Amino acid sequence: MLRRALLVALATSAAACGNNGSNPFAATSPSRPPAASAAIVFVSGSWTPEPGKSREVMAVAADGSGLQQLTTCARETPPCDVLQVAPSPDRSRIVAVRTTPDAEAGANALYFMDLSRSVQQIIVSKRRVQSADWSADGSFLLYSTVNPQTQNEDLFTSNPDGTNEQNLTDSLDVRERSARIDPFARTAAFEQFDTAGVSRIYLFRSTQVTSGTATGELLPGTPYVVGADATPSFSPDSSTLVFRRLTGVGNGGLGTWDLMTIPVATGSTPATVASGPLYRSAADWSSAGILYVETNAAAGTSELVLIQPDGSGRKVLRSEAAGYRMDGPRWLH
Repeated sequence: MLRRALLVALATSAAACGNNGSNPFAATSPSRPPAASAAIVFVSGSWTPEPGKSREVMAVAADGSGLQQLTTCARETPPCDVLQVAPSPDRSRIVAVRTTPDAEAGANALYFMDLSRSVQQIIVSKRRVQSADWSADGSFLLYSTVNPQTQNEDLFTSNPDGTNEQNLTDSLDVRERSARIDPFARTAAFEQFDTAGVSRIYLFRSTQVTSGTATGELLPGTPYVVGADATPSFSPDSSTLVFRRLTGVGNGGLGTWDLMTIPVATGSTPATVASGPLYRSAADWSSAGILYVETNAAAGTSELVLIQPDGSGRKVLRSEAAGYRMDGPRWLH
């Protein structure tokens, strides 16, 4: 089971690394925890009326109302741009993949932020972090970042403050990204790129869930070819995954993505729950439904969308101009 593997990894690294007892939360940045009414967090530049600015962590209620800005990255020196956020089960802590507006492409860092105390800490720096997730009990993190020895992305785990880091995959010829832990910490789902550079969905450690031939062209600025599968997330009962499949390279360079679901049992056939020539973000699944952002580059709009697991009941919870770069919605616990 994933939890057992992670506990062994953490125990091993704890014996090897230890903890120097210093206070890791010296840096401060004005922030606030989400309101009691908030149900969703996401990243967007909509804290300012001027599009194209740095993205902050924002929160809204389940119906899209009550917009709240949780972070103040733009006030820092240098200002930061939040690419992705993962909330902790206690709602007051997050981990965020952040960069700066003038950074080279792909350069970023993983930050721990305690929103209630306005303190933060770099967990992983200068290693091109791609994704992060919390365990359901808040005791550890799972993230994807570049292994300095192989220059490939691997899956790593650590304590929430970044201590006791352990490489779980340490792959030589393949890459692992976009890992999400199932609600019971029994396994994790992730993207794995094979030696031909094609991304498919796997369960930890090496059970392939999606299959098929992806021979289309490469989406510029990404590692994905048309037909690639990406960014899995579990259903609340862990029996099913929702993921994205790249269907085209248009839409203003964002690509067009279908949203699909598939049982975790091997040999299953995926079902398409959202389709059409639009960008669809990584999705997040709760008892209320599947949440994602849909962007139409031609129309210049982004929408925060909620659908039911069979694709029915589509609701637009929030609309923004595409220049605000709304992305990465996650349900709050």
